[in-house]
Amino acid sequence: MESVAAIPMSAKPKLLIVEDDPALGRSLQRGTRAYFDVIMKDSVEAALELIERGEELAAAVVDIGLPDGTGFEVVETLRRGDRNLPVLILTGSNDPSTINRAHALRVEFVCKPFFSENLAQFVQRTLSGSQYGDRQKLAGVISEVTDGYKLSLRESQILAFAAEGIPRSRLADVMGVSENTVKSQVRSLLDKVEKQALSDAVWWVRNRAGL
Repeated sequence: MESVAAIPMSAKPKLLIVEDDPALGRSLQRGTRAYFDVIMKDSVEAALELIERGEELAAAVVDIGLPDGTGFEVVETLRRGDRNLPVLILTGSNDPSTINRAHALRVEFVCKPFFSENLAQFVQRTLSGSQYGDRQKLAGVISEVTDGYKLSLRESQILAFAAEGIPRSRLADVMGVSENTVKSQVRSLLDKVEKQALSDAVWWVRNRAGL
């Protein structure tokens, strides 16, 4: 995260990290403490107590698998207080229901342990205040492309997931379909939008969204 300058302690916004794995928690803290006053919690109960005290937070990073419940309980509580609070969830699963729930709550997500780059990008977007606006712009462009190029539901989902950074290799798991289905839908999508590769289509829609 070298492109973001460190912030003096007195000016640092507060970041809540909810993670029960000590090693991963330390790694997350190291990756964010130059920019945030980090508050570490290791359970749903501890996180909810903090939130209910009215702690003013700038963002949150929440593990889904916690010893006393699911991180979604924490996210839902955060959302009731601030609909636009930047939230990044960490999950060890590509289960479609988890991904769909993350989308419904308008949070970013990343599958462990491959989260370093995502964490850096999350920090940058949070500090610039652009996270929510960027997702809204992207959703608007995906909707326009879906209507304008007559994409099917699955073609539109593939484009949206890929544009949000989900690797091509994980699309089948995220969507809950076979790899062959993804292959055929990607081919159809690319034919309709006249692109050679999925990465080209992703660049195209993100560029249209000004991202």
